[in-house]
Amino acid sequence: MNVTHILMVLMGISLTVIVAFFVAGVAFAIARWGESPVPESVATSGKAFAMALMVISTVLALVLAIFK
Repeated sequence: MNVTHILMVLMGISLTVIVAFFVAGVAFAIARWGESPVPESVATSGKAFAMALMVISTVLALVLAIFK
């Protein structure tokens, strides 16, 4: 791999984490809007973050395996 490919992979990973944080924030906001208590909203947010990170990372790994 050359430097450009390494930087593109790092950018993809960082975008994955950023999108997962946005998903977690939206999940927290929706849970609070539904009048859930804060601890339950935080738990929902954590689950959404983990699932988004897992799904996007899996797709990224598949794309990297195909184009490698």
